[in-house]
Amino acid sequence: MNEFKITRRQAMQRLGAGGLALAVANLAGKGAAFAQENKVLKIRNDGDMERLDPASRGGWYDETVMFAIFAGLVRYGAGDNWDWELDAATVLDDSDPMNIKFELRPGIQFTNGFGEMTANDVKFSYERFADPAVNAVYASDWAALDEVEVTGKYTGTIRLKEPFAPLFTSTLPNASGLIISKKAVEASGEADIAADPLACSGPYQLAEWRPREIIRLTRNPGWVGPKPYYDEIQLYPIADVTSAETAFAAGDLDCTQIAVNSIQAYEGTDNTLTVKPALGYAWIGMNVENPKLADVKVRRAIQHAVNVQEIVDATFGGAVDPAYGLVPPPLLGARDKVLYGYDPEKARSLLQEAGAEGLDLSLTFGTDPDIMIVAQVLQAQLAQVGINLSIRQMDSATMIAEAQDNEGGGYQNIDLIIEPFTTTPDPSWVTEWFTCDQVGVWNFQRTCSPEWDAKNAAAVKETDSAKREQMYVELQDKLEETGAYIFLYHGVNAWVTKPGIEPAFKPDAQIAFLRDFKAS
Repeated sequence: MNEFKITRRQAMQRLGAGGLALAVANLAGKGAAFAQENKVLKIRNDGDMERLDPASRGGWYDETVMFAIFAGLVRYGAGDNWDWELDAATVLDDSDPMNIKFELRPGIQFTNGFGEMTANDVKFSYERFADPAVNAVYASDWAALDEVEVTGKYTGTIRLKEPFAPLFTSTLPNASGLIISKKAVEASGEADIAADPLACSGPYQLAEWRPREIIRLTRNPGWVGPKPYYDEIQLYPIADVTSAETAFAAGDLDCTQIAVNSIQAYEGTDNTLTVKPALGYAWIGMNVENPKLADVKVRRAIQHAVNVQEIVDATFGGAVDPAYGLVPPPLLGARDKVLYGYDPEKARSLLQEAGAEGLDLSLTFGTDPDIMIVAQVLQAQLAQVGINLSIRQMDSATMIAEAQDNEGGGYQNIDLIIEPFTTTPDPSWVTEWFTCDQVGVWNFQRTCSPEWDAKNAAAVKETDSAKREQMYVELQDKLEETGAYIFLYHGVNAWVTKPGIEPAFKPDAQIAFLRDFKAS
């Protein structure tokens, strides 16, 4: 880790397409054969690192790194099923869902001289989600935690204060279940972790990071679990998927995610093509605090003006189905119909009632080429009912910063917005971003209902699957009734990998499980 030199509070931005030249320049002259002979894996990461803190991580670009350099009690297994398997734990007894006993694998060493992982590190890692100084973005993952009782050097009990259905679906096996070093965080003098992980506990360690160029991982000698195949993994932050495909075709990457429209081009080749249904959700959001969209009749008119089937067909050519809500199938709570579908005559009538004929609106979105197609089709559909739509495409980090700019008023520039989210295999992870306290954070629609929030909180505690499913259906109904949401698609995730490599991904293929890649 001696090469890793940054200021922990250094402001980071996601990589734009302009960073590709820097990334590819570092690959020049090093072909795939060289990479394989030296057991080096070169893979695209769809963004640069931002925050490697389990409580406040930035996104899957961070989690891809985190799942390699940190260990949790359990982890998702690679494959098609959302099963969990032991990781840092040798025992996890969930026979009492309110009191989960665990025992750690002895001998796991944190890097940078911070010693062996103990039950005290588990206690610290999970209880800190409630620490106001941490300001955990993912605090809801551990909202039901009472305490972690340490019963021995390697043993303890996770005690809950109330039932929590997502514990084994989206908390413990996911990034919120990763274990960090108590000593390392305390020695840093900060409550949180930025892009410097401070101490690694997984199969790999962060050896080098050149922002916007490369993230280099090497084996962690202190890891006592299953040994990973690759000696080194090089992640190249390339935000633009088209640029990543170009780098793969040139032999500069061993593995990359590809656009859905590129799937057909790789079928029948020697490469390994991986395509899995995504646990994602894309929708058109409307800013209800924007004066042009304050009238629900206007928002309802826009809902009726949009032909989602036409948008999805034009964008993905039949490879993706329309969405009927935010919760993706096969998760509990996935809907099978919408409340306000395509009806252009109704749309025109509502606009007339609202006195909003000839309305001028803008659609803001990031650099995803698929969404550009969505935008163009949407623009034509809204024109048919008399709405003039202008397109605002920008770097995703810039867009999010504007939508979250509450003090400066940047959020007022948002009319319509598309920013796809991904989720974990529990519906609570889908709905939690649309509460009142998420307004101006991730709730870009700025819808707020205390009653909705109360029902959302109750759904997390409900252990009856049938009742819980109905609660999530009703929560989505209420969101649609606000007029601020038009559900688009859940999509698929597609990757291509060079011959000779056996890739490994989360069951939805959103994240590459780097520690599980090996020779085929």
